[in-house]
Amino acid sequence: MPPRGERPCRRRALHERHASPRGELPGRRVRGCDRSRPAARFGQGRSRQALLQRRAQDALPQHEAHVAHEGPRLPPRHDRRSHGRRGRPRARACRRRAHGGARVNAPAGPRYLLGFDTDALTKRECDVLVVGSGIAGLVAALQASQFARVLLVTKGELSETNTWYAQGGIAGAVGETDSVELHLSDTLIVGQGLCEPDVVRAVVGEAGDALGELVSLGVAFDRSADGRVALAREGGHSLPRVLHSGDATGAEVQDTLSAIVRRSEAIELVEDAFLVDLLTENGRCVGALVLEAGATEPTAVWAGATVLATGGCGQVYRVTTNPLIATGDGVAAAWRAGAELADMEFVQFHPTALDSASSPKFLITEALRGDGAYLLDCNEERFMLGVHPLAELAPRDVVSREIEKVMVRCGRPNVWLDARHLGAEHLAERFPKIWETCLEAGFDLSRDLLPVAPAAHYMVGGVLVDINGRSTLRGLFASGEVTASGLHGANRLASNSLLEGLVFSRRIVRALELDRPQPHAAHITGAGAGGPAGEPAMARSDIERTMSTSVGMTRTHDGLDAACCELEGIAASLGNTGPTVEAMEARNMATVAALIACAAHHRQESRGTHFRSDHPVRDDDRWRVRLAWTRSADAPREIPVGVAPEAGAVAVGLE
Repeated sequence: MPPRGERPCRRRALHERHASPRGELPGRRVRGCDRSRPAARFGQGRSRQALLQRRAQDALPQHEAHVAHEGPRLPPRHDRRSHGRRGRPRARACRRRAHGGARVNAPAGPRYLLGFDTDALTKRECDVLVVGSGIAGLVAALQASQFARVLLVTKGELSETNTWYAQGGIAGAVGETDSVELHLSDTLIVGQGLCEPDVVRAVVGEAGDALGELVSLGVAFDRSADGRVALAREGGHSLPRVLHSGDATGAEVQDTLSAIVRRSEAIELVEDAFLVDLLTENGRCVGALVLEAGATEPTAVWAGATVLATGGCGQVYRVTTNPLIATGDGVAAAWRAGAELADMEFVQFHPTALDSASSPKFLITEALRGDGAYLLDCNEERFMLGVHPLAELAPRDVVSREIEKVMVRCGRPNVWLDARHLGAEHLAERFPKIWETCLEAGFDLSRDLLPVAPAAHYMVGGVLVDINGRSTLRGLFASGEVTASGLHGANRLASNSLLEGLVFSRRIVRALELDRPQPHAAHITGAGAGGPAGEPAMARSDIERTMSTSVGMTRTHDGLDAACCELEGIAASLGNTGPTVEAMEARNMATVAALIACAAHHRQESRGTHFRSDHPVRDDDRWRVRLAWTRSADAPREIPVGVAPEAGAVAVGLE
């Protein structure tokens, strides 16, 4: 097992095609000075639009991932003749249909990515199929294996997950001065009126027991001198409540649980296995199609219950903190299978990624601000003091948008993070990974100002589930970032994400233990997509460009309208996906990106992570509802907050 926070060394062939070279970071520290040399300026007086376009081109900015991966670059659009021919007419046709009052939803697309006949495929069978191996997937597999046959499939290596990248920690009201009510209140405030109160109470109320279980499994959280668990404070929290393992908490959790899974004889593990689609019969999920490494056609997996724990979709943005595997595969597969999705317009941007013109970027956890680091403008003055009572520890959406304003005002691609006053000894001991990474990049945290800027970070929306993780498709459960559970509302409270995956997987397994679902083999055929194979690499680049320029932190009607049309056209251009991971990823990215853009287009207000400059005010009278989408409907279903979603099976009530 690699040391905590050290990324597994083996690179999977599955994703090597997307790998970006590690470039040198600009803004090197000037020896003998107490601040870093400024990065290249945009130039004073440039417009806000020019700033956003530059950031989208150079590295505009999604779990406390802390290395941002930049997708493959292609020549500009005018150098791609085939795109030039089809782009403009495609957009005009889309606008005519939208203005005519027809479909406002994302395109339904094909039911299955590949043509198949299950009678002709290799088959596997299990009681519980778990797809994904972050904290949500590992906990679900470990607990379900106590009473069921479990098959755990993961897209890459077992540890290649969003969880592994999480720096900050896991929130839980375990401190002497803390309480479940305070944690509940902080979560509701940050969620901007769209959290489901019963869900929030269930999750924060179960945090203590769930965290205790992690400790019993061997997860080593930092402790203070008196032996008590050390607690950090992060954005939006009214007091310290975040349990952490240095600044590599996710790696500690991931490595500990992964080791237990590998030793388990009750869990069948298949790595480097791509989720192609969910199999359905008579309105029920009965398993999945999985493309295993080296195979030319998928395997049919029959399962009594399927648990999606596939994480987010950060790769739809040009620069993302998510690992290469985060292409929205679970959300897209659930969409094609007919499950309802919700809250897709809400994508969280983290305020402080180390800014440079190269990739990857390194995200600086807000726990550093929790320890007292400041955000400074181009005049080296704190700018959050008059913006929010919590100043630098305001909710992430507030800090990110204020940083964007300062960047525009100063004509710079970054602001500064100042931790010099915290001292070298404290910084190196409390934040060892950040300390070492910054030194390697030429920055001494105790002497230099760090250039930081917001980066796309976390998918708040996803598969709509009830309080026990049941989706609206019978037989399908989901946990973690892939879900829209109602915990986060319009904006996620820092360090509630790992907690969500942990608690929801426990609740899912309790429901499954009552049901004891059994697999049922069926004869299912799928036609797949028609048309030419398309160009996946080009489509991927166009998706990243469109999302970064038009569906970022600040959105407009015209930008979203154009993005919806462009993304629909990109999906259509892919045609016959073919049995390659690259092609299926591109199709999934196009689907999820279109869902985000169309949901953002539909919500005509600003709330949480969703900011519309043409509708800059929160409107509770009209928009205090969650938007739920299915491929069979032309428009979203509106869910009043506090009304439980219709689940595919009868939900077990709160304990």
